[in-house]
Amino acid sequence: MVYRPSVRYADVYQKYVEEVNESTHLDRNQIIRLALFVAAHSQEYQSILKKYKKDGACLPQPDWNLDQEGYWKNQNYIPKQKRLEMPAYRETIKVINKGGIKYVPKASPPPMDPVKTVTV
Repeated sequence: MVYRPSVRYADVYQKYVEEVNESTHLDRNQIIRLALFVAAHSQEYQSILKKYKKDGACLPQPDWNLDQEGYWKNQNYIPKQKRLEMPAYRETIKVINKGGIKYVPKASPPPMDPVKTVTV
């Protein structure tokens, strides 16, 4: 889903957005998204928000990192999920042709370190 707000701002902002648009390969929507994308990680932005924070409210943290440029570049960006590596000792399921499922361990779990007692 795409959120499409109507943005109303002073002529000074319009002039700036137009000048950035003319001097880059970014469209106006990318420029506005980029400003919000970076502002959410900015100390200056957070400082100003704190002045207007409601009593008892917590300011949200962005769900994106600064290295995820797709959020501001693309209107419908869907981040790629990072694949979590499973430890080598986890069991896997192997389907066999004899009408069943067999659990096949890849490897034994790593040995646990013995607890060491230190006398001080």
